[in-house]
Amino acid sequence: MADTQGKTQVIVAGFGPVGRVLVDRLEACGVQVTLIELNADTVFKQNQLGRHAVHGNVAEPATLTEAGVESADSLLLTIPDEEAALEACHQARQLAPNIYIAARTNYVSRGLLASRHGADCVVVEELVTAQAMTEAVVGRFTSDAEPTT
Repeated sequence: MADTQGKTQVIVAGFGPVGRVLVDRLEACGVQVTLIELNADTVFKQNQLGRHAVHGNVAEPATLTEAGVESADSLLLTIPDEEAALEACHQARQLAPNIYIAARTNYVSRGLLASRHGADCVVVEELVTAQAMTEAVVGRFTSDAEPTT
């Protein structure tokens, strides 16, 4: 769903390293972002910088409602707390059945649970790390690698 000015509306839960990079990229693409963050100082600072930030727990229906989940296009759960992410998937799906939900989990097993709780997309840290490590080191051990002297 787009707002009255035609902008895509996305809620990003968590403004740690993952959330910060994602928010910067989304805003560069013209996406209207609302943050949900537990750290009150971060919320205050982001609001002062002109971002719309809501203080609260993303797993709570009242926080999701305050952030505008019913009219948002997407909910992006960048938080490292898997239990909160799972509950947020469930609550958001109840409040906004058609919203696109992307969740971060640490392990494949939790990613499967996130999908069952309503996530459309799950990024699993252990799989991303495996891929990154493979890309970083496998070249050293293949026949195409430059010989070392």
